[in-house]
Amino acid sequence: MKYWIRALCFGALMMIASGCAPKSLSQEAPKILPNLPTVESIKTLSSMTAVGFEWKMVPSSQIAGYRLYRMEPNATQKRLKRVAQIDDRYSSHYVDVKLKPGIEYIYQMSTFNEEGFESKQSEPVRVRTKPMVKSVSFVRAITDLPKRIKLIWRPHQDLRVTGYVVERARVTEPDKWKKIAEVPNRLSAEYIDKDLGNGEIYIYRVRVKLCNGLTSGPSTAVKAITKPLPKPPTDLKATFDLPRKIHLEWQPSPTQDVVYYKVYRSPFNMGFYSYRAKTDKTFFDDVVDDDGKIYYYKISAVDKDGLESPIPETPVMGSTLVKPSAPTITAAKVAFNQAIILWEPGDSRADRYDVIRTEWEGLTRKKRVFKNIYGTKFVDKFMKPGVKYTYRVVEIDKNGLRSEPSEPVELYIATKE
Repeated sequence: MKYWIRALCFGALMMIASGCAPKSLSQEAPKILPNLPTVESIKTLSSMTAVGFEWKMVPSSQIAGYRLYRMEPNATQKRLKRVAQIDDRYSSHYVDVKLKPGIEYIYQMSTFNEEGFESKQSEPVRVRTKPMVKSVSFVRAITDLPKRIKLIWRPHQDLRVTGYVVERARVTEPDKWKKIAEVPNRLSAEYIDKDLGNGEIYIYRVRVKLCNGLTSGPSTAVKAITKPLPKPPTDLKATFDLPRKIHLEWQPSPTQDVVYYKVYRSPFNMGFYSYRAKTDKTFFDDVVDDDGKIYYYKISAVDKDGLESPIPETPVMGSTLVKPSAPTITAAKVAFNQAIILWEPGDSRADRYDVIRTEWEGLTRKKRVFKNIYGTKFVDKFMKPGVKYTYRVVEIDKNGLRSEPSEPVELYIATKE
């Protein structure tokens, strides 16, 4: 028996390694010669994809060899099909390969002579191939990861396992499975599916791959979802009354692991919003070197994994404080060689004033600024005869913002002849 097993294993290895599967065999009805010796005492040994045969050799000179027939019990047509011809009457072993795991087959054998006549069939032999190895018994999907899903499983105990096949389907198409990876090595225990969408649901299953190239049936399917994007902050507000800056405030994102916010800005409502700053606070001061400058803002939230919330479609407008309005000169005259200028403030923001005096003496132009005048009257005691003077008044508010100059007035002291 030990010799039979060694011969069977050797024969199977030789058949698989050399690819010497039987040639295409004629399926014509056999020509039976009743007096030819028959095959007796057939023994079998099966694996998942092969059945080994041992029979009692028939060394009679009447025969040239043996023929093997096979039928699958669940086949549509219940008939035997010749699968092998062994052209040596001294043979007593053969391996039928490329079978399906866990299937029962029925075999019969006959002898044949040089003229092609066959003996009567042997008694039917029923043999079942070994069942396919089951897939892994435990699969778990780790969810809520950024743009990825991690699968872990219990390594298979069968030493014939050489790796794993990972399959994926969308929850919207649960019957459309796609192979996405092969994981080598029986002791491997995880696979990370990357570059996925945000907040998307997938279904996974795992098959085991054997050293003979076979792949098991699927494991139990598991469902997983990628981490969704954080929710954006709410209730954004922007100021209009601060000098040279716009103060932004908002309510925090309800997502727990948000670590900072990104501020986007555009000079136009429907324009391109460029990145302005990031902050871990719920407020931001946008410093702007201009008065009355309007900007539109949008705020997003970013979580600890770098996922950024959707940017709101509707922006919030803010503006720096506009300049004070220019004052209006109401009276201007010369008395006792002095200029007297009276004006009204441009608005209620006036805190103080500057008076700009420009003098023309021939082609020479000089400019002088009289600063920090409190009140709405100015007296210029430094006039010279024969010189033309132009006066303008600038309003300054408590923030130091300056209005445009008022409309000018001209005054002149005539020279004595």
